[in-house]
Amino acid sequence: MKASDLRAGDLVQCVWQPSTSRIVDGCAMPMEHTILGQMGIIVGQKNHCYVVLFPKIGYKHDLSTNALEVISESR
Repeated sequence: MKASDLRAGDLVQCVWQPSTSRIVDGCAMPMEHTILGQMGIIVGQKNHCYVVLFPKIGYKHDLSTNALEVISESR
């Protein structure tokens, strides 16, 4: 699926585990959650990435399409 095909509301599964969660004062902060294999919902788009909400763990993370597998489209 092309990046332009994803939309808010699409159900996705994370297929890649990031090692960092964010950058703070120029330093990479370690990832506190395991999102690999978790189901998420695309809730927005930011800086060429998709903002994915993982409701089971109450966490949002920005991910590229390479880290996501579409389970169900919202259309």
